[in-house]
Amino acid sequence: MLLVARSLAAVADRRARAWPSGILAGGFAAAYSWFALQRHRAYRSGGFDLGIFDQAVRSYAHGRLPVSTVRDPQLILLGDHFHPILIVLAPFYRLFPAAETLLIAQALLFAVSVFPITRLACTTLGTRAGLVIGTCYGLSWGLLNAITFDFHEIAFAVPLIAFALTEFLYGRPGRAVAIAAPLVLVKEDLGLTLAVLGLLLALRPATRQLGLLTAAGGTAASLLSVFVVIPAFSAYGNYRYLGAGGLKPPEAALAGDFLSPGKLHLVLLLLLPSLFLALRSPLTLLLLPTLAWRLGSTYILYWIPTFHYDAVLMPILFCALVHSLTLLRPHWIGRRRRVVQPAIVTALAAACVTLFLQSSAAHGPGHRTAFTAAADRLIAKIPDGATVSTTDTIAPHLTSRTDVYLLKANRATEWTLAPYDSPELRLRGEVVVRDGDLVLMRDTGKGCPCLSR
Repeated sequence: MLLVARSLAAVADRRARAWPSGILAGGFAAAYSWFALQRHRAYRSGGFDLGIFDQAVRSYAHGRLPVSTVRDPQLILLGDHFHPILIVLAPFYRLFPAAETLLIAQALLFAVSVFPITRLACTTLGTRAGLVIGTCYGLSWGLLNAITFDFHEIAFAVPLIAFALTEFLYGRPGRAVAIAAPLVLVKEDLGLTLAVLGLLLALRPATRQLGLLTAAGGTAASLLSVFVVIPAFSAYGNYRYLGAGGLKPPEAALAGDFLSPGKLHLVLLLLLPSLFLALRSPLTLLLLPTLAWRLGSTYILYWIPTFHYDAVLMPILFCALVHSLTLLRPHWIGRRRRVVQPAIVTALAAACVTLFLQSSAAHGPGHRTAFTAAADRLIAKIPDGATVSTTDTIAPHLTSRTDVYLLKANRATEWTLAPYDSPELRLRGEVVVRDGDLVLMRDTGKGCPCLSR
């Protein structure tokens, strides 16, 4: 009876701590959604990549393989990256066919990940410390960069990793593996992250078999995606990211370029929100698969801390932080415990807020202008199902109901919408209207500019 009473008390305690975690997650859901929608309304989203994913999910919603005229009309997107998990959004997109559906979905997925990490921190470190750490996670620069850079498939990976690692730390390995397994459907490299989780499980005799099977399955899934599935869908018959702009050969990494100053800056910036305490936890090993292909790449956009690539690392780092603080707590004895933990939590909050303010200063939500109002009016004149040439920022406002090409593709389309002074604008056909700095043209097949500059 005593054991049952203790178990019920533990369950009640976890449920009690779930309330503040749920409220915090709900607050971030609202904040993320507002932020993403404001940026979109201010025309700060882009065809690369919101327009591409909008067209991909639109294809799924109508029972077709994912394609994108913004990316390449001849390319099945599964031949670029392996992200079949996007089909989960198809029913919602069928009901609400707009790019905003993807932005809200990503906001909710990120916000959901706040819940398990906050609850873990509250359960192990106390409610106050847990809420501070959960808030720091929600404000982490990796998540903010992802929200400001449109929508990406990795939005699904963030909550999967958060829930899987918290289950791992609660001592429920079966649940951890079951939750992490869908990572192989999010992106081709995440099978290796699953494999590292399996290796951590394999270090424990009680879970060795499960761990080895998980490691083998994750590795096999990534190899199968890269060398079989993606080439089968690719027009080029291969995985293009192993070529130019992909991984450097081993000798280049050994020569020192693997940790050039810019790449070292990324590593330090990742560890800074945890004050490097996350290194105390073996969970930081899950960072290695993602960091390996990014730091080993010749393509600078993979390793500058600006885009969405760091979002999948945030739940790993913060779960590792909570684990590290839990491991260190027994060393804080007596009065030191009442002083050390608040001091560390305060320092963590200061570091995270500083990084958040730095990131938010460069990535504000934007505001409506005369340009955005004119763009709305001209977009409304374009009929559904038309083919349109336009700019990157206007593209995601049309991809849900037209076939959109970027101006730089120089494709013949029925309609053209672009700034009048755009160097890529080709004046052909009939000028329907000029509104402010924007011009809307319709191709009549006569090739008449009808407008002088």
